[in-house]
Amino acid sequence: MRRSVVILSVAALVAMGASFIPWTSAAASGQADLAALRQATAQYHNIGTTLASGRSDLHICVDHMGQHYANPATFSAALDALNPQAMVYADDGAGHLRLVAVEWVSTTPGEVMGMPLHLNPALGVWILHAWIWSPNPAGMFADMNPRIGNCP
Repeated sequence: MRRSVVILSVAALVAMGASFIPWTSAAASGQADLAALRQATAQYHNIGTTLASGRSDLHICVDHMGQHYANPATFSAALDALNPQAMVYADDGAGHLRLVAVEWVSTTPGEVMGMPLHLNPALGVWILHAWIWSPNPAGMFADMNPRIGNCP
């Protein structure tokens, strides 16, 4: 009896371990994707670099999100995981903008890093945020970030 319990316990642990392998692999892959995205967009902490890239202030500031800089001409381009269409900035409280998130914007449905874009009916475009420069308790890909204040 005792031997059967040990064998069943070992079998259960092996089965559980096997079921966690894809999850661990997917999580590691996701972290690598986010690290590559951070590396590719680190240059945009400098607003001058953002402007030089063809992005401009869209004058769209959303409370708990921030100020959006993008080039609308790129909204119909193919989605590039390492080159999001928009950079999102928040006021740091001293009147300076700091990069807090990136956003993919498309005129058609799509997917980036395995995450689907969702329709923003107010703007008529498909979007996805990634809060790679400011922790978001609502989630990495949530639209709003409660840690980001209201627009000035």
